[in-house]
Amino acid sequence: MEPSVPARKPRASFLRRHSATLLTAGLVVYTVALGVAIADDAFHLGIFPTQLELEARGHIARFDSADEAERRQAADQLIREIDAFVAVPELIRVLDSRTMQVRTLAAECLGRITKANLDYDPAASPAGRRAAIARWRQWFQEHRERL
Repeated sequence: MEPSVPARKPRASFLRRHSATLLTAGLVVYTVALGVAIADDAFHLGIFPTQLELEARGHIARFDSADEAERRQAADQLIREIDAFVAVPELIRVLDSRTMQVRTLAAECLGRITKANLDYDPAASPAGRRAAIARWRQWFQEHRERL
């Protein structure tokens, strides 16, 4: 006589066995994403750019055009169409651009918008530009409520 093998119980599906864990993980991911979106909106982290920030970046991208008239038009549109609260941090961001004409036009726009002069030299060494960019960031933190 052969030894009897106990019948195997059918195993529950993966989803049935781990439904609580999967539901909890999904809820955690959703909550974290929502928290990041709220923090980005509240603290202007730039993780999720607004439509206005995207428009500002579009104008600034045209600063690199080979056509001088196109660059001037982009600068004028940026100043006219984009709120200073949005434009200033975007301009500060490109003060460290690889292109001299972008750095120059960004500094000019910052001066026109803010009426501030923080001695930024677009031709300075990268270290010198970083120091000036730090001054601009500090200026923005101190004056952002007035923009």
